[in-house]
Amino acid sequence: MKRLLFVFITAVIFIIFSPSAKAASYESLLILNEPKDNLMTTSDSIVVSGETLPDASISVLVNGSSKARLSVGAAGIFLIQVPLSGKENIITVRAVFPSGTKETVSRRVYKIDSGSEWPELDSLIQTIRTFLILK
Repeated sequence: MKRLLFVFITAVIFIIFSPSAKAASYESLLILNEPKDNLMTTSDSIVVSGETLPDASISVLVNGSSKARLSVGAAGIFLIQVPLSGKENIITVRAVFPSGTKETVSRRVYKIDSGSEWPELDSLIQTIRTFLILK
C-alpha cells in the first residue's frame, strides 16, 4: 500500500513539474488580430489591432522604426493605423505590462505598388483551381 502511494505521489509531482505541463499552461498576454501574417495590400498604411492586459503600454514598429506608442485602457483593446515604409514590412507590436513583463508579436505585410504584379497572383490562383478541378 505504501509503495502504491509513493508511486502515485511521484507521478503527480512529475506531471505538475514537467516542462510540457508548464508550456501548456502559458497563454499569450498579447493577441494581434490585425494585420494577418503575409498580408498583401496596395494601401500606404495598415490597421494594427489587438487585445492585451488592461493598462499595458504598446509600441508599434514598422521595419524596426517606431511609428506609434499608446496606452491600453481598462478593456485591453488597441487599434491604430500606421504607415508602411516599403514593399516588405515587418510590423512589430511590443507590449509592456504593469507587472514589468514584456511580450512581442510580429507580422509580415507586403505593399504592392502597381496592378502589374497582380496577374502573377491571378495566374497562380487559376493554376490551383485547374489542379483542384482535375483531381
